[in-house]
Amino acid sequence: MGLSTPKEAAEAMNISIATITRCVQRGAPVHRWGSTGRRYRIDVDEFVRWMEAQGGNKPEPVPARATVEELAARRRAMMRRI
Repeated sequence: MGLSTPKEAAEAMNISIATITRCVQRGAPVHRWGSTGRRYRIDVDEFVRWMEAQGGNKPEPVPARATVEELAARRRAMMRRI
């Protein structure tokens, strides 16, 4: 798939950017560059493998008309598995 920005990766995995950030803080694989090390790109396939190894599952596709409550419940359930 190539390298994605955190926003692109979040959209591809149907998770929030905040979830991406928390995973990165916990050691998820990223590709950094720059002198500050703050900018990074994510290999989505590699990131998903890391999540699965941590006990989480690959995020399920979100139905087109999911309610806010359904989305929140799915994300909470996924975070409990991580």
